[in-house]
Amino acid sequence: MPPAPSPATYAALRRDVEATLLTGRLRIDQAWVRTYWDTGRLINEHVLLNQDRAGYGAQVFSRLAEDLKVSKRQLYECAQFARCFPIVRDHAQLTWNHYRILCQVPDPAKRKALLAETIKLGLKSPQLEQRVRALAPPEPAAIDITATAPAEPPKPLTPKHGVPGVCKVIASGELLSADLGFATYLDLAADTKLKAGDFARLDAAGLITAAPDATKADLFTYAATVLKTVDGDTLWVRVYLRPGHWVKQKLRLRDLDCPELPTPEGKAAKRFTESLVARASAVTICTTKPDKYDRYLADVFLTTDDGEIFLNNALLENGHAVVKRAWEFSDWGE
Repeated sequence: MPPAPSPATYAALRRDVEATLLTGRLRIDQAWVRTYWDTGRLINEHVLLNQDRAGYGAQVFSRLAEDLKVSKRQLYECAQFARCFPIVRDHAQLTWNHYRILCQVPDPAKRKALLAETIKLGLKSPQLEQRVRALAPPEPAAIDITATAPAEPPKPLTPKHGVPGVCKVIASGELLSADLGFATYLDLAADTKLKAGDFARLDAAGLITAAPDATKADLFTYAATVLKTVDGDTLWVRVYLRPGHWVKQKLRLRDLDCPELPTPEGKAAKRFTESLVARASAVTICTTKPDKYDRYLADVFLTTDDGEIFLNNALLENGHAVVKRAWEFSDWGE
């Protein structure tokens, strides 16, 4: 591609230099933001993997600072950045300085409000710093460089975990049927002892028996196989409704939002989900139908050699997702 023609007038020169210089600065700022966020994410994930080793987090900051010849405080600020902003949206006007200042606000709600105000008003970092200082106590505590726990650990979700095979008997005209979920029903024999509203259980042979001890919380829970990880919070799965009978469904993890897949954070979230799924010897899902579009939300449980992992919370706790309880049609990726 040939270079653009040289500007013939001073006005054209000023315009072109201004556009080039500002574009270059913007790209540099965006690169710094991405660099510091990725650095913080790497540190936080490593410390989390070694959280059972007393004092290990403090050692990591000191060793990295010495080995890489960088400031220990800078490393801490990177880690704090990734904790305060588990998902970083692309806001062209925000620089690393903006985020560094916002991380000094300990209250998540106030920090979120200041972020929105900064974007809306186009605040420069000195203006933002003035607002942050107005919120700070007269003698703010010094930053603890050795801190290893997240500044604001996400509140974990309460898992919904029923019992595979439990279903409810419904009336279908003069017949009784077992509601297997996913708009699938199994007609019961005419001489069944069950009645509408009863809970029942499918055994290994696919036979229906009464389940008087079951409750509503036990319903819509299934053994499953993950066929494809679409992104961090969306899966294609094979759901086993009864022996020899399965359906293919796309599920969104309940109450979660992972970053968009084209972003580095989104790719990291997908890799994290894929890595946990690969370790699972069995998968159990508990589903919820959220709206009229027949899309299902799910709590996903992975059985591994180390015990059962609640995938939804694992993504939250490792900074790959934030809580989201309102959905749009476009949220379901391909």
